[in-house]
Amino acid sequence: MSLTSLAAADNPRRSAHSHGAILAAAADLAGRLGYANASIEQIAEEAKVGKQTIYRWWPNKAALFIEVYRELVPADLVSDDTGSLARDLEVLLTRLSELYCNTPAGNILSGLIAEAQTVPKLADQLRETYVAPRRAIIGSIFARAFARREIDAPVDSELASDLISGAVWFRLLIGERQLDRKFKRQLIDAVLQGLTRGSAQAASGSRGQRRRREPRREK
Repeated sequence: MSLTSLAAADNPRRSAHSHGAILAAAADLAGRLGYANASIEQIAEEAKVGKQTIYRWWPNKAALFIEVYRELVPADLVSDDTGSLARDLEVLLTRLSELYCNTPAGNILSGLIAEAQTVPKLADQLRETYVAPRRAIIGSIFARAFARREIDAPVDSELASDLISGAVWFRLLIGERQLDRKFKRQLIDAVLQGLTRGSAQAASGSRGQRRRREPRREK
């Protein structure tokens, strides 16, 4: 679905045309000027609406751009089942890299992360609208791998997500949007070696403890 065709059916006061125009204008300005330099006044002027229309639907600039980001990077665009854990993660990283390089998503996310450092409410919004869904996506990738016995034990999906997202965000914040193949392979190898080995050792230790607790049977 394109930004210009979006309609807010849940709010009858919204005009579908104005709503789509605002999202499209915000995305365009963020792509050209960056998140920090895209003002509500400029968005209103480009969308040909009044500022009050924007503030009627979004309480602040960050809330508007969170919605724009969700439309640019919907969950189903970055979650694939290829039949391989490493390949699933590589596809995820490749698509995120393409989106951050070829759409305003990279400018928007880096701007929101930077602003969230001094705005606690925005940090809460990001955790709810970005961090939690990303953890769910990466968690589902590892759960599929465990179900097909590609890994020996379940892993901490939140830690896996934070390791992967942290590396990507660091690159994003220093302006390196293109994730080359070498970086993706090294990141995936490091995550898989660390997490799957730790999970296997924990599972093995748990089994050993259970065996030690079991009473010996008399012969």
